[in-house]
Amino acid sequence: MGVKNLWRLLLPVGHRLSIETLSHQTLAIDASIWLTQISKACRDPETGRMLPNRPHVRIFLLRLMRLLYHQIKPVVVFDGM
Repeated sequence: MGVKNLWRLLLPVGHRLSIETLSHQTLAIDASIWLTQISKACRDPETGRMLPNRPHVRIFLLRLMRLLYHQIKPVVVFDGM
């Protein structure tokens, strides 16, 4: 999924930003990337099963809340699912 070697191609022109620099702007979020990252992080390392109490939903909301705290308007996009 995605463009092969995209990050290697963008490496020469890419740079990191602090979250504060995005204040008062609108930011598009690819929900599938967030959900994939979160679901991998919320698995039991021994069994590979999802942890109880739906932590992936909580983490998704916490990420959104962090953006809102910094006055960033998130637009969550569910594309390609």
